[in-house]
Amino acid sequence: MSDLFSVQGILALLLGGLYGSIFGAIPGLTATLAVALFIPIAFFLDPSVALPAIIAISSVAIFAGDVGSTVAKIPGTPASAAYFGQLFRLSRKEGPLYSLGISAIGSAIGGVIGALLLILTASLIVMVARQFSSFEYFWIAVLGLMAGVFASGGSALKSFASLLLGLLFATVGVDPTLGFPRFHFGNAQLMGGLNYIVAMIGLFGFSEVLGHVFRPEKNFEAELEAERSARAFFMRPMLLILQKKWLVIRSSLVGVMVGFLPGAGADIGSWVSSSIEKIKSKGKGDAEHDDEIILAGTSSNNAAVASAWIPALSLGLPGDTITAIVLGIFMMKGISPGPLLFDQQPELITSLYLTFIISNVILLPCFGYLSALMAKKLIKTPMPLLLSVVTALCIVGAYAINNDVFDVWIMAGMGLLAFLLKRGGFPLAQVVLGMVLGPILEQNFMVSAIKSRWDMSSFFDRPVALILMAATILIIYLGVKYSGKMFKQPDTEID
Repeated sequence: MSDLFSVQGILALLLGGLYGSIFGAIPGLTATLAVALFIPIAFFLDPSVALPAIIAISSVAIFAGDVGSTVAKIPGTPASAAYFGQLFRLSRKEGPLYSLGISAIGSAIGGVIGALLLILTASLIVMVARQFSSFEYFWIAVLGLMAGVFASGGSALKSFASLLLGLLFATVGVDPTLGFPRFHFGNAQLMGGLNYIVAMIGLFGFSEVLGHVFRPEKNFEAELEAERSARAFFMRPMLLILQKKWLVIRSSLVGVMVGFLPGAGADIGSWVSSSIEKIKSKGKGDAEHDDEIILAGTSSNNAAVASAWIPALSLGLPGDTITAIVLGIFMMKGISPGPLLFDQQPELITSLYLTFIISNVILLPCFGYLSALMAKKLIKTPMPLLLSVVTALCIVGAYAINNDVFDVWIMAGMGLLAFLLKRGGFPLAQVVLGMVLGPILEQNFMVSAIKSRWDMSSFFDRPVALILMAATILIIYLGVKYSGKMFKQPDTEID
């Protein structure tokens, strides 16, 4: 623990937070990639310094993905895609400092709640996690998909069509269960499937460029630019959080419960939490509740980041891609994750707990404020220059993921498809949701079906599976109730 408060430890936290804030703000350069590129440095650091640096990188980078949504309507992560339209709209209405303030402070509060639950209930939550099988994971995927269908703000039918399109894209490549290649059209580069980060850059980034080229629009002007920046970023979001404290607690708990499931991570928790708020707000006017939807998604994000460490530390199972990398670092350092880790390395565990608190209480608001000031300047950039920068970032981001030019063409194709979908009133976020949850849904369905010898009643035999199924039915009921008629003419997607 003393290493954390040494000069080396403090520098690792500060530089990790700065590194994460820059990486997360650039489309395609995700928190996972930031952590992966940090591995060569982590190899030469003591674990009590390297692991806190990774926590700082991931916590800040998850938030920084919202900067692209604010400036150019490009979500930096699949989790932020759940509420990117509301964030963009609120930044134009109330100013980028307020919208990013909600994101940063909400993320910090959610992260603290997640960290506290990590500290207090890790062993209990691990006991619950051990009850999960492929049947429960299947129902979690169904729950996330159904929540996404009713969260578009328009026609549930068109939202469902976009979701099916995303699920179709998720089937490209090798079957995750049987290993059978499909929809690769003889192209070996498609055997690995379509990377949903590349698709997301095209769907949200390049499509915006095409939209402005064919339908030029003047720059938006935020109404509260004259307001004191510190008050807009810190005070107003805190007042909102105090007013909506139960929303924050509920969303954080959703993030924690989803995040500790191996392989789930922050994405599903963010989608479920923000989708619940979108469904609830439809009867009252979605635009009036943008801040609540953003708050639900961001608080769930960072709560899931913390809880993803629970299976990694306790069971040696990665909760998400970042903790999978962390397990590799454990192995490099000769540390064996598992129940004995808490007895054999208590100082390391204490250091991790403190880092979660410090990252969310100090680093996230500070670096978030700097990111918001940067966004405030960028938002006034002339549109032709901004479009040029966005195009360059889309190309660089798509190429950087696999260092493959083919991904740039995939990104451009997705951008053109998104442009056409938006002209037809089809929401885009559901396409990404289908691509993210599709492999989870398919793999767990096939594994469950094979285990039960295709006895479909097995999907309804387990108590936890029945609870998740009931939650799915409740989501569908609330979605139909608050969205009115399922086949009504939709509103267009958020502009």
